[in-house]
Amino acid sequence: MRRRAVLTAGAAVLAAPLLGLTPQAATAAPRPSRRIALVPLDDRPVNVYCPTMTAAVAGVDLVLPPRKALGRFFQPGDGAAVARWLGSVGADAYVISVSMLAYGGLIASRTGTPTLESARANVAAIQALRAARPDAQIVVHDTIQRLALTPGDPDLEQYVAPLVEWAKLYDQVENLGQEELRPRLEAVRATIPDAVVDDYLTARARNHQVNRQMVEWVADGTISHLVLSEDDTAPVGLARAERVELEQLVEQLGVGRRVEIFPGADEVDALLVARLIAAGTAPTYRVEYAGISGEQWTADLEGIPFAENIRRHVKSVGGTVVNGRADLVLMVNTPSASGSQRAADLAAFARRAAALTAAGESVVVVDPVFVNRADHDLVAELEQRVDLAALLSYSGWNTGGNALGLALAHATARWAFLHRSTSGLGIPALTGPGRAHAEYLLYRFVKDDPWKNVIQKAAYAEATSKGWNPMNLTAEQKAFFDGWVQDRLAPVTRQYFTDHFAGHHLLLGRRGATTRTAKLADVTGIRIELPWDRLFEVTLEPHLTLA
Repeated sequence: MRRRAVLTAGAAVLAAPLLGLTPQAATAAPRPSRRIALVPLDDRPVNVYCPTMTAAVAGVDLVLPPRKALGRFFQPGDGAAVARWLGSVGADAYVISVSMLAYGGLIASRTGTPTLESARANVAAIQALRAARPDAQIVVHDTIQRLALTPGDPDLEQYVAPLVEWAKLYDQVENLGQEELRPRLEAVRATIPDAVVDDYLTARARNHQVNRQMVEWVADGTISHLVLSEDDTAPVGLARAERVELEQLVEQLGVGRRVEIFPGADEVDALLVARLIAAGTAPTYRVEYAGISGEQWTADLEGIPFAENIRRHVKSVGGTVVNGRADLVLMVNTPSASGSQRAADLAAFARRAAALTAAGESVVVVDPVFVNRADHDLVAELEQRVDLAALLSYSGWNTGGNALGLALAHATARWAFLHRSTSGLGIPALTGPGRAHAEYLLYRFVKDDPWKNVIQKAAYAEATSKGWNPMNLTAEQKAFFDGWVQDRLAPVTRQYFTDHFAGHHLLLGRRGATTRTAKLADVTGIRIELPWDRLFEVTLEPHLTLA
């Protein structure tokens, strides 16, 4: 059996010329941005629509590279073209995904095909941008590679679970010294072809070097702020070992105030957009839980207590978690201490949310209990007791970190806009952001509950009954499901608006003692399609009118 080093302390660091900048040059007096350039993680709605709406709820213009440069599904984006775009676009501030810039997107970053040399050439665009824009806010997101391969490739599907198990066992045996697990490690390794492991480790080694380079660029002032997100992680595994090295490098270079490392990935585009929008406001957040404390609970696919993940996400958006009175209240759905207590916990949680919104508090609902779907019982309680249009945000999508970050980004951007709406904005300037806020709220509730809990499950069953792979559809199969999903999701979206939003008053802004509102009137159109050739996600873009 072939063995190779997976992670060693002091891994090679990319050589890069310093620009003669000081860290202060990249972090001096951040101001709220009116036009932000975004290099997204990939072209899925969570990385394009969600950041765009996060900006829209605050009246901020978000510009992205040409869509064709971003790739699609297993077709990588064109990192070199994105690098050229980055050098040509004018903006107040920049959010840059290294996964897209270096490799062509998140999926491409998980394979060994992109070379270290091409990654170096592409990410050099960040240095060039800093040289051209010495005072700009340049915030960057890079991922610590997840343990699993991307599902959907029939040639690799059988190795997804064994490779995850092997990556965990390798860390436990080789890095943590649990020798009693070595027989199992060797048995699992024998089931995975060398070519699969070699490609996996090539990607990990390359990505880890680039991760380290980004930390060094924070230290020399090239990057204003950096998030390293752990994509679908676990308490043990190769990602844990890489994270520990990166944490040590952050401490060694003294850049802990400008670097966050936490579980997540898909939420970070929106989170960093919100950070730029809220610059200078320093929002505070109080956390309240539905069940047990987040100090006692770790979400699935994560490796740290959820309360710590909250603190790290809040720091990345420029805020602080506090006790007592705060600008925003993070109401977090956590498991109950016992099953018999669950119904009472959710009812109390919804009553509390209703009381806070009625009192004019800025309420954010984070729903991380189940991976890749809302807690339907919670949503049902919220629908019964809470004016959903009065919430600042909601999310129950995918991993705990994803749900947290998406809700936090939406809420922070909207709060920052309302906070500044006292500065003389007229009704026309308030209406567009207000409409976007309602559209994004409607999107989140429909996508995370009826889509994920009902329609998507039915779609998977339909595909399976036809002998189709729900995670890798042919062009003809996708065309079938585009219509199938449209026929079911559009009426559900319209009905959800009618039941929970129509006729409700939407806060547009405040000026002195005057509170400006509008009434939610109608759904004028809905764009629905499968963005990729799979049933995992859906494009859902409702368009509303205000009375």
